[in-house]
Amino acid sequence: MANKLDNAGSTVTAIVCLLLCVQATTPASFDNFHTSQQQCRFKETSVGVKVSCTHLHLTDVPRNLPNNTITLDLSHNNITLQQNDSFKGLAMLETLNLECNDIATVRQEIFWPLGNLRTLILRENAIEYLEPATFLYNPLLTNVPLPFNCLTEIPTGALSTLSSLPVVNLASNSVRSLSFNGFEKWKHIPKNSLNVNKITEINPTDFLPLQNSTVGILDLRANQIESLPNQAFFYLKNVNAINLGGNSIFSFGVWPFLGMKEISTLYVDGSLIHELPPMNTSANLSLQYPNIPNLSLRYNFLQSIPSGALWGFDKLKKLNLFANKISDIKNDSFCCLQSLTDLDLSQNKLSFIPHGAFSCLSNLQQLNVTGNVLKVVSPQSFDGMQSIRTILLAKNFIDEVLEAAWTIPTLQTLDLSYNLLDTVKKRRLVGLSNLQTLNISFNLLTIFTLQSVYGLSNLQKLYATNEKSSYLNGMFKALPKLQFLDVSNSKISWKSIDQFSNNADLEELRMEQGQLYGTGLFDNSQNISLFIGLDSLGKLRLKGNFFHQLDLRTFSNLSKLYYLDMSESRITVLVPQIFKDLQSLKFLYLNDNMLLALNGNVFKGLGSLTVLLIQNNSLSKIEKQTFAPTPELRALYLPGNHINTILPGTFFPTTDHSLSIDISRNPISCTCELQWFRNWLHTANIRIEHPDRTLCSSASLQALKNKPLLSFDPGDYCGVDIGLISGLSLTGAAVFLLTVLAYINRWWLNYKFFLLKLALFGYKEVEEDVAEEDYRYQLNVMFHDDDEGFVNDILRPELMQRMPHLQHIIYGDDDLNVGMFYVDALYHAIESSYKSVLLISNQSVGDAWFMTKLRMTLEHLNETRLDKIILVFLEDIEDDNLPYLVRLFLSRNRPYMLWTEDEDGQELFWATLEKNMRSNRVLNNIIPV
Repeated sequence: MANKLDNAGSTVTAIVCLLLCVQATTPASFDNFHTSQQQCRFKETSVGVKVSCTHLHLTDVPRNLPNNTITLDLSHNNITLQQNDSFKGLAMLETLNLECNDIATVRQEIFWPLGNLRTLILRENAIEYLEPATFLYNPLLTNVPLPFNCLTEIPTGALSTLSSLPVVNLASNSVRSLSFNGFEKWKHIPKNSLNVNKITEINPTDFLPLQNSTVGILDLRANQIESLPNQAFFYLKNVNAINLGGNSIFSFGVWPFLGMKEISTLYVDGSLIHELPPMNTSANLSLQYPNIPNLSLRYNFLQSIPSGALWGFDKLKKLNLFANKISDIKNDSFCCLQSLTDLDLSQNKLSFIPHGAFSCLSNLQQLNVTGNVLKVVSPQSFDGMQSIRTILLAKNFIDEVLEAAWTIPTLQTLDLSYNLLDTVKKRRLVGLSNLQTLNISFNLLTIFTLQSVYGLSNLQKLYATNEKSSYLNGMFKALPKLQFLDVSNSKISWKSIDQFSNNADLEELRMEQGQLYGTGLFDNSQNISLFIGLDSLGKLRLKGNFFHQLDLRTFSNLSKLYYLDMSESRITVLVPQIFKDLQSLKFLYLNDNMLLALNGNVFKGLGSLTVLLIQNNSLSKIEKQTFAPTPELRALYLPGNHINTILPGTFFPTTDHSLSIDISRNPISCTCELQWFRNWLHTANIRIEHPDRTLCSSASLQALKNKPLLSFDPGDYCGVDIGLISGLSLTGAAVFLLTVLAYINRWWLNYKFFLLKLALFGYKEVEEDVAEEDYRYQLNVMFHDDDEGFVNDILRPELMQRMPHLQHIIYGDDDLNVGMFYVDALYHAIESSYKSVLLISNQSVGDAWFMTKLRMTLEHLNETRLDKIILVFLEDIEDDNLPYLVRLFLSRNRPYMLWTEDEDGQELFWATLEKNMRSNRVLNNIIPV
């Protein structure tokens, strides 16, 4: 019965192997199977012809192939190799690929004509057996991969003639036993892959033919080996690596390897090992213990390490016990491992480490106890470790470090991250005088003090990210050699701004997502910056904070800074020359902020800047000299802003080098006003990034709307039309006289038309339900400081005389709520006012804060859908100086007024203002700010 079952199993295996390479699609008819030689692809080379006939449903090798064929790819077909003369006439063939066909039997003589063959790929077929003389006349063959076939034994007869074969690859077959007879003459086998087969046992005599050979890698993974007998590998004297992972070895020790000289690396991962029984040394005194420097026992089921369990591994340097179930270790569990330098106990179930548990490991340099269930750390657990450099205790449940002196002065790295520490108590790290790296990130810390780091005078790197909060209390003054500090992703605060005055060696500081405010980076009372003392700082990461506005002197002492990241920090304005002292800065990140404008002097002093990111802000224009102070700029990123044009004469640094510029996702107006820039792109040493996303806006010439900017050829659209100019000239002359007359009497006419409109149509509109008396303020007047004279001398007296019912009016910043932050007070004034009037002048449109006020009022208009905004132009403003937001407001026919010195014009002004104050019109669209 057993034989019948075995035969049945072999039949099933053969069927499975035959199905491995069946094509996913079925031919529609028999004609689809008929493939002529002409369907193959031929490529002539200087040394011969390369032929590819893959995926053609071939059942046989094509005939009449060129005699000088050197490569023939027949993979993914239905070839069975039933013809003995299939490769006749191909003596020059060097590479033959038969991968994924229907080959079950290989005739002994079929490859004999291929005397020059070097590579033969037979993987993914259904081969069950290879004749001993299969490769007898292929002396140059050095690559014969045979995985994913149905071989039930190692084809030693066929392979033994190929003594230079670097890899014996028999993975994923059905090999049941080990036999290397015929390999006696092989001096070296770099790799022997027998993984994923059906080997159930190993006998010492299996390797007897290899006793005089050196083996690089013996791969026996994922077989069915359940036990390893004594001296199982006795005849394999020198092996670089043995991999026994993925078997079912319940008990493990050194006994299978007795008599061997060296195994550089031994892998027994995921092999269901439950125990390491102590070695019976008295029975094996005469046998040689192998030199095994590296042993990996990951992903097993070990629960403890008994005393003497690792006897015989005295030459071991690295022991990996990752992801077992170890909950108990003894003081002498590892004492036989005197050479051990690296011990990995991570991802186990250790809840306690005995005092001096590793004291006998005099050469241990790294201990990894990450991912266990430790609750407390006792410095005494590590007593006696004479050479330890790194201790990793991350991802436990540690909530306390016990008070005891550390006696391991050699320790350089201590990782306590991802634990439950809410404080590092006084003098808990005493004794770690040579510690260089401390990681306490992802704990529950709230305060850092000098006492927390007492004794760490040589610390160079401190990671303290993602804490509950970070109240800095001068602790960094005790760390004079600190070179790297990361306190990101916590709410950072301090009592004194003097935090880094003793950290002249600090090279990188990270304070990202720290809820820092721009006003907190510079103390006006002491006239010092938070960064005072950081003379060597090179990288400063401040991403994700609240820097609405920064003091001019914030970065005044950072002369060596070359990297500054202030992205995603809600910056609304940058004062001119704020970076003037950063002469070494090369990388500046200002992306994803709220910048409305850039002053022409904002980048003054950045002579070394090479990369500048300002994408995803609200810039509407670029001043002509903005980038003039950055002659070394190589990359400029401006996508995702509101830039619609680039003014003629705008400076870009491209004289001595190329410049990559990204202006995608901006509403670029492709009109003749932009032709200078488009022509300049042809001649300048510049590269446009993402040209497919740099599109002309809807305000462009009709034929260019939503087309790439680079498709705009000014020569096609911006030529001179003489006929049109002549016609317009005659018409213009006739209109000119009428225009002069109308201009002389313009205010009288406007006033009369206004009165006529009121008489004919009135001013019935869809109005707001709430009246002006229901608002806290009836009028909110916003203006630039230079326009205060107009407000005090004209606007305020006239309103008192003409509209005495307006009793609650906000006149500028002086009347804002003094108990709020400035931006909050602005929002409060806008929201609480029936109407907001903004006085527009040449001074106000150039002021970043005034433009911020305008943007805030427009956003409020969009939210309420009420026409609560009135723009008053105090003077004429050149079109080039008119901001994008103002033009956008006017384009939607929103109310605006113009102050004039003409008396009739002034009467029209006050009449229009009085009308606009009577109601808030309901809007049916928004302004896309």
